[in-house]
Amino acid sequence: METIERNQLTDLIVNRLNEAKDQLKKEFFLEHPFKVARHFALDNLLPTEIAERIYENFPNPKEMRLLNIPGKLKLKYSHLKDVSTLLQNINAAIQDPKVVALIEEITEIKNQVPDNTPYAGGISTLLKGYRLNPHLDNSHDMSRENYRTVNVLYYVSPNWRLDNGGNYELWDEEIKNHIVVPSLFNRLLIMETNRTSWHAVNPVLCDAPRCCIFNYFFSPDSPEGEEYFFNGNSFRARPEQKIRRALEKILPAKKYI
Repeated sequence: METIERNQLTDLIVNRLNEAKDQLKKEFFLEHPFKVARHFALDNLLPTEIAERIYENFPNPKEMRLLNIPGKLKLKYSHLKDVSTLLQNINAAIQDPKVVALIEEITEIKNQVPDNTPYAGGISTLLKGYRLNPHLDNSHDMSRENYRTVNVLYYVSPNWRLDNGGNYELWDEEIKNHIVVPSLFNRLLIMETNRTSWHAVNPVLCDAPRCCIFNYFFSPDSPEGEEYFFNGNSFRARPEQKIRRALEKILPAKKYI
């Protein structure tokens, strides 16, 4: 089967972003009734047949590493050195300077750079029952030289529906209110990251795997105009998890440096 080159994928992504640029900017800066992280979603990022091939290239979940924090996170993921050329090419295309520049133009978050180390890019598969509770990501790259600015998520599970679960959630700082962004097939989701960009993934409810290519962009400039640092994996209980919510009230609050 003919290989789909990185440059071809880059051009397709750039063209699609340019087509929708004005609408995506409006979506990113839309004010919500309660404060959640700014974001936009772009459907039909690539031709359907290419998106389907990307999905077909995902490794068997048994070959992927399991991350399991009891009660809070179950996630299978793999970085890209051992996956197919197509998966490596789509990841590299998302990190291409032309794509980064367009996302910077839409979000107006300056001086963004990708990170092509295993720290900041990979693929994830969520199986039935897998989920992520509300959490913040690490504030910086591995060297602590650059602030994380956006999460870049590309979903490739065919025929994905809202009622399949495994959908992205954006929460307010109090973890009381949220909005849901369905993880639809061939959808690109961009979300800003900072000290209040709480987000989650609700449980997968179907037998099909929810597959995603993920990247993070960074900048030497603080997203909030002042210095701070924190380690991620700061998972919080959902409102219905009342015992865990009660425990959080007596545990020390996260300190930002």
